[in-house]
Amino acid sequence: MYEKNNLFEYNECIGRGMCSIFPTISSFQEIMLIIFRSVSYYIVKLERIGENCSEIKNKVIEGVSNLISTTGYSDEQLLSIIITAYNNLIKIRKKYLNLCKEKNITPRDIKLTLKLSPDMGLSEVLSLGHRAINDKNKKMNSIQKCYSELLFVLIKSTSLSVVKLFDYSDTNEEAINNILTALTLYNFGTFPLKKAKNMISNLAETDLKLWRQRESAQIENFGHLSSTTVSLSTKPGKAILVSGSCLTDLKNILDSAGDIDVYTHGDLLIAHAFEQFRNYKNLKGHFGTSSDNCVLDFATFPGSIVLTKHSAQNIEYLIRGRLFTTDDFSPKGVVRILNNNFEPVIEAASASRGFLTGRKKDSLIVGFDYKILRQKIDELVKDLNTRKIRHLFIFGMSNYSEEQRGYFSRFIKYLPSDCYVISFSYNCDCDNLLYVNIANNFPLLTSVLSILFDKFSIKSDNLTIFLTKCDSNTMSIMVNLKQLGAKNIYLANCPPTIINPAVMNSFMNLYSIKPVTDAKTDLDSILK
Repeated sequence: MYEKNNLFEYNECIGRGMCSIFPTISSFQEIMLIIFRSVSYYIVKLERIGENCSEIKNKVIEGVSNLISTTGYSDEQLLSIIITAYNNLIKIRKKYLNLCKEKNITPRDIKLTLKLSPDMGLSEVLSLGHRAINDKNKKMNSIQKCYSELLFVLIKSTSLSVVKLFDYSDTNEEAINNILTALTLYNFGTFPLKKAKNMISNLAETDLKLWRQRESAQIENFGHLSSTTVSLSTKPGKAILVSGSCLTDLKNILDSAGDIDVYTHGDLLIAHAFEQFRNYKNLKGHFGTSSDNCVLDFATFPGSIVLTKHSAQNIEYLIRGRLFTTDDFSPKGVVRILNNNFEPVIEAASASRGFLTGRKKDSLIVGFDYKILRQKIDELVKDLNTRKIRHLFIFGMSNYSEEQRGYFSRFIKYLPSDCYVISFSYNCDCDNLLYVNIANNFPLLTSVLSILFDKFSIKSDNLTIFLTKCDSNTMSIMVNLKQLGAKNIYLANCPPTIINPAVMNSFMNLYSIKPVTDAKTDLDSILK
């Protein structure tokens, strides 16, 4: 039970006993890529003849972003998503051809490689996706496969960044157009390697700009950030757990919850550091410390659980009935919340047993004060320039796994006193470490790094970056770091759910990124 053990030490892969992507999902994603690349082609053509395609463009971006979190969908839901997207493709193609006829323009149509009919079942549809994957693999060499899959990961990552801006009623038209252009590259008979490489660089840079834009939106909507002590204890009473990363959903729930206690989970830990959230008396603290382990945390929480938008969590083995989501498409057995009406969440929380006695646990600190952080970085850079510190290491972000914690502990144990660590993942009681707990908030990560790299060259031989969490955002970070000139980057194990292992190995070779091995071995290799 959560209130007795440290089960949060184990990440989601360990909790579920698997860390791979199902063939069903691979085929589903291939079909959706075929549909979205074709729709993007017609959007580009329509806009060139003066049509406004804003609505369908946003649907494509939202659809692509949802491909990051499809593991919890039922067969019926997967088929519904495919059919809806396919019907949109047929409609926009028809619209393009009709407008060309009306305006006496010679249409430049493309051959639809995917043909679906209303009577087809999911297995029959997915077989088309499997066949498309095989055909693509036969046509591409290993380098093309690497860049093709990497491009798709960055398309999904950048789309999700755009959709997260929608939460703040904000957008970025340039980013949307870049994504659509990237999708159209898959319409070429032969995968255009040179264009794909350029687009990968473009999307990584675009993703970085979107994170900075979202950081501004966070501060504008929720106030300034500061270093804040957050309770990990629980108190007697009815409760709601809010998981994921969507701060606007958390605010809406807090406004609706009344006297029911609210606890954050996962990457929503960062909410406690924002000025506005500190004013909510019903925000009691944080439950669990793992954003990657919903199975164990959710199973032991005695109240309602809300999965905020964009939550890529595997919940298929959980008992349903008190799980809710604000996403447009909910996994089977999870109740969808419409129009921010959280009454069902409150009713379920009231009917649950809640925390009977609660449990006292240590608190933790999250967030930072910009003024103090700048002063610490100024002192650090001064010591780097005078060679008082001979090497700087950066660790982040965190996947909260026991393996990563063990690696970090051993690394610190062997770290010489004239070396220094900035950590966004794990902490220790040592003099040569600056711990900045941003709870995996990538906009804040870019903000802190920009403060550092404005004063210390990212191209320095005396800098090594360890990426200890691998997700779609990580791919953007790696590409950006290499483009900016970072020489030494180490990457922890990357789940196959993010990118094919063979493709990942090719990517790491192409971008000169090293795999994490043994802490002492890696440290000795860097400092030799």
